[in-house]
Amino acid sequence: MDNVIHGNGQAALNVCGCGRLHFTYGPITLHFDRDEFVAFADAVARLASQLRQADDSRSLAPSSAYSDTMCH
Repeated sequence: MDNVIHGNGQAALNVCGCGRLHFTYGPITLHFDRDEFVAFADAVARLASQLRQADDSRSLAPSSAYSDTMCH
């Protein structure tokens, strides 16, 4: 790994000499090329914004939209 960018807390982004990005959050590491990572980060940012707006309006309700998603 050539460069490490640390986020808050558990997040880190390793910019590898092979051209891949390795995003680590706690025990999980996801591997991306640059465009994939930017798309992923944008999607997560949008979801976080929507969650904050739902929390602010207190309109968040459980959803069964993703029936293949399991809750622990």
